[in-house]
Amino acid sequence: MPKVYVTQEVAYADYQQAERFGEVVFLCTSEVSNITGSLHNRKLLNVIRERFREYDPDTDYIAPSGSPIVSCIVMALAREKGSVFNFLKWSNRDRQYSQVTFDLKETGHVL
Repeated sequence: MPKVYVTQEVAYADYQQAERFGEVVFLCTSEVSNITGSLHNRKLLNVIRERFREYDPDTDYIAPSGSPIVSCIVMALAREKGSVFNFLKWSNRDRQYSQVTFDLKETGHVL
């Protein structure tokens, strides 16, 4: 069964719609600290790494949620495992997720 890795669980969001795509796995709830060398940030990174360990880019999804910094950390870890990623994009208008796939190896020019 595919998994949906939610980058950061936030209290105001409803993740039930994500369950249509697979088992929901929350990577963290904490916010990053602004302090360089923070022990909190080290612990946060270790939690994310452990929960993201089984991520399979061929079958799983990433659902960005919460802090953009946490989402960037998750993408850096995902990039170590592949170059094609399945994302779930939330639509406030439709109140549902849609799948978006990116292949970072695609070539082309953007104007």
